[in-house]
Formats: sequence, structure tokens, C-alpha cells
Amino acid sequence: MKIRNIICVLFALVAIGAAVGAVYLSFTSLDADPVLTAPPDEAQNTVLAFMDAVCDADYDQVSSHISGNPSLGLDREPADAVGALLWNAYTESLSYSVVGDCYATDNGLAQKVTLTGLDITSVTAVLRERSQALLEQRVKEAEDAAEIYDENNEYREDFVMAVLYDAAVEALKNDAQEMTMEFTVNLVYENDRWQVVSDNDLLDAISGGILY
Repeated sequence: MKIRNIICVLFALVAIGAAVGAVYLSFTSLDADPVLTAPPDEAQNTVLAFMDAVCDADYDQVSSHISGNPSLGLDREPADAVGALLWNAYTESLSYSVVGDCYATDNGLAQKVTLTGLDITSVTAVLRERSQALLEQRVKEAEDAAEIYDENNEYREDFVMAVLYDAAVEALKNDAQEMTMEFTVNLVYENDRWQVVSDNDLLDAISGGILY
């Protein structure tokens, strides 16, 4: 199997009641922004539980806090060992903090959050170069051509995937960088509880950018 085809597949990697009484909205005019006059503890607890689930890679819990309980697809097994390696490295790197307090919006409440974790692109950006160099090295060092080439004199798929995996390990060790994203978690009050509103910015953050 040609390494160019394998790498192209890789870069398509699969392939995130009680408080209501404390919330008061007041307007200084019809066009003024809503003002929150008391801290909505239940709403912020929802954000904390949601983000804890994101950082624990517990996507059933993540979904349970989102309005409509959508299936995000983030719990699917990666297509190969390299994808699993990168995805696990991303989820294990995550940490978050809330910024300020919840505030009122036209549709409910919102909470700013920062999420810090592995910048997956810092690894994938160098993976092609690293894998090519490592492949050439392995070919030179090989004692048995049958371990490298198939009956069509093309690279064996298991050989190429092993090279890609080792190159990804090297990239994670030597090239990986962190990124911090700030985004807004919007909430609506539905079914007697606060729930997170799914949007592209939110999904982009919790998925490491692989969904959008």
C-alpha cells in the first residue's frame, strides 16, 4: 500500500428549578442587554459538570447535558492505531477553567470557558515529513524485503502503519504544542433544568477541531 494513500487516510481522521428563583432579568430600556442580578448556581453547576465530562472523555455524560441529548460521534473508535494515539493524547491533555460568572442572554444564560489541550495540528503538520524520513530509514535498515514490500512490490500496509505510528509517537514527544481556546457555553432552561446549547464553536473546542 502506498504511503501517500495511507497518509491521506490518516489526515481524514475521524475517522463534545431551584436556580430559576435566583435569576432576575431587568432592562433599563427595551433595547438594553439583559442583566443578571443573582448568581445562578444550578446553571454554573451544569457548565462544570459538562466540562468535567468533556475532560474525562465521557461523551454519554457530555450528551446528557446538551439540549436534545444529541449523539456527537466522539465516542466512536478511531479507524486505526495512529488515530487512537492522537485522540487519546488530545483527551488526556484537556483541562479547563471558567471565566467570570454566568450572565444573562436573550435566550437564557451563558458562561465563558477556557479549554487547554494538545494542538492536534502541531502533530499532524509534521507527521508526513517525519513518517517519510522514518520510512526511508527503516527501508535501509531492513534485512528482509518481504517485511517491507508486498507481492506487487508496494509497501506493505502493516509496515507503513507501523512507521506512521512510530512517527506519530516521535511527533507527540518532540513537536506537540498546547493551545488554549476561549468559548461561550450557552444555556437554556428546558425540562426543569439548565441545558447546554450545542453550536459549532462549542463542538470545535471539545473535539479538537476534527468535527468542523
